[in-house]
Amino acid sequence: MDTFDDLFGPLNVIDILEGLIRGLAYGDLGYGFEIARADKDGKHTLNEAREILKDYGVDTFWYGFDSQKMYFRVKNRQARWAEYVLLHAGVELLNPAFDQRNAGYAASHAPGWMPRPWSAGPAAKTENAAEGARERETEHEKNKGLLAWLDSL
Repeated sequence: MDTFDDLFGPLNVIDILEGLIRGLAYGDLGYGFEIARADKDGKHTLNEAREILKDYGVDTFWYGFDSQKMYFRVKNRQARWAEYVLLHAGVELLNPAFDQRNAGYAASHAPGWMPRPWSAGPAAKTENAAEGARERETEHEKNKGLLAWLDSL
């Protein structure tokens, strides 16, 4: 079966054409990522990696496979962020590092830590931030009265 995947996997014409068309539409043929296949001791499937990146606003395209690896591309301008997110998620990347610093960033956080995804929206305000907003609002109300009084003169 590995021979079949090695021979015909890279010849997946539909994914090649789709990737080429999307790359030309983006004006960017992208940066390629390689991950180990889940059935060959890989920790994540291609779909899991795609979903992780989707949550963080990274578009993937141009998919492929062979007997050992799964391939996909991201836009060059998103490659550093994609690598950062994937390393934090524990996805084993087999391609050369896009940014050598990303491995250090991932190692500096506790296992399982992930940055806040774009899809989660803005961070909730903390109590201190809410208290500061109330103080500013109260001061604004005071100034509003004075300004209203001055405008009435």
